[in-house]
Amino acid sequence: MPVVLQAGSFGRIRLIYVLVQYVDETPKFGHTAVDSSSGTPILNSSAAGVSPPTPAFTPSHYSHIYGSTPETLTTIDAPKNYGHAPWPRISPREACLLRYFIEELSRWFDLTDPHNNFATSIPQRARSNPILLDAILAASARHFSTLPSDQKAHIMSHYGLSPLPSHIHDSNSELSITEETVIHYHSRCIAELRVLANEPHAVMDEDLLAAVVVLRFFEELDNPFTSPPTETALHGLHVFLRAQASSALLVPGPRQASFWIGFRQEFNLAFSQQRNTNLPLEITDSYLIFTGAEDHVWTNRLVVLGARVLEFSYGSSPSNDLEFNELVRLRDEWVDKRPRSFAPIYTESPDMDTAFPKIWYTDDSHITAAQTLLLINILLLAYSPSIPRIGPSRRQTLESIDAQIRTIVLEICGMALSNRQSRPAGLTACIAINLCADRFTDPQEQRALMGLVVGTTRDSNYWPTKEAERRLRGIWGWDGDDD
Repeated sequence: MPVVLQAGSFGRIRLIYVLVQYVDETPKFGHTAVDSSSGTPILNSSAAGVSPPTPAFTPSHYSHIYGSTPETLTTIDAPKNYGHAPWPRISPREACLLRYFIEELSRWFDLTDPHNNFATSIPQRARSNPILLDAILAASARHFSTLPSDQKAHIMSHYGLSPLPSHIHDSNSELSITEETVIHYHSRCIAELRVLANEPHAVMDEDLLAAVVVLRFFEELDNPFTSPPTETALHGLHVFLRAQASSALLVPGPRQASFWIGFRQEFNLAFSQQRNTNLPLEITDSYLIFTGAEDHVWTNRLVVLGARVLEFSYGSSPSNDLEFNELVRLRDEWVDKRPRSFAPIYTESPDMDTAFPKIWYTDDSHITAAQTLLLINILLLAYSPSIPRIGPSRRQTLESIDAQIRTIVLEICGMALSNRQSRPAGLTACIAINLCADRFTDPQEQRALMGLVVGTTRDSNYWPTKEAERRLRGIWGWDGDDD
């Protein structure tokens, strides 16, 4: 059934996810509900302590081991059953989606997290937090539902499950994952968030921060970054990031992991939409001091610097020479002091057959840092106060800047193609292409860039390219199928 979402309120703070129309009654915590898409009962989280009955153990159970019943077993308590009951509230379909999130999608989140919280601790937290669980199930269902049928079947087989034949479409099957499945989990998550709308301390809940980050990822699966800002997860992301920034930066853990994911999501969106960020930059001042630290910290420092560059570029006074020079100095200091591990393990210049260089890395955080550095360089080139406003040198300067930006974009794309194991690298490349497409006039380069954009959806089932493809065709003046 169609569900319409709009921005809402979370306590006294403007937040997210208020349904204009929510037809199904939201199951109350602690009661049994029915999955509308499968018809199977759903046990809510308050029943987490309920386990299957433990079989009685007697000394006779051990006679086959010892040959006879040891006398000690008659004087001590019988051993417990050490088997593990499955999660409550988990159907076979939900177990499949949860596993898919952990094994496939968590890497999108854990780029700069050495502890891989979104593959480990955060899914475990979903055991007792139905909102976080439904956010995970919604995002997982959205991504899984877009996969080709043969890929779905391969994953099901890998999980030891038997999916329906491809020519049979049964939305009531326990293993059917369709658009209705996506709407079901997403709508239920929204309704559960509404239950907490009047809780004054909810905005400080780290599990809800993780849920909002996952829901923001859900939105990214549906909306190209070139679209105007959305009014759902984006607002919730801003609220939670500002509320939890101070505590998130103090102690490593799930809250800190969620904070940096949300920070990076907002940086990417603001860059693609050519606007300032809505981030608590004053809280991150310590990240612009480049002392010794682990590699993931160095990557986060660069994202913080990138947010400052966005603030300069799209703020009220982008022509401030002193501020610009300070940003350049910080960029250069980061480059000079970064650990040697950030250097690529292999590079190769483009040849006559390809427009992109080969640049190999061994770690997701290094790829993220390298591409972020290049995005920063694009902004510093485009918004340099030294660009002549008038005079004969203006055109020559702009042509030089455009040439440098083209080289940077091709390098970002080369990183994405050389490191396909890091799927978000392709997304970053698409952002750079869409923002700088007007600088490319060479047909061979245009075809190569279009191929990367289209291939990103094909390979990652992420970031719809129809609108992006249409936009690129318009910029490059392509008519019909002449590509």
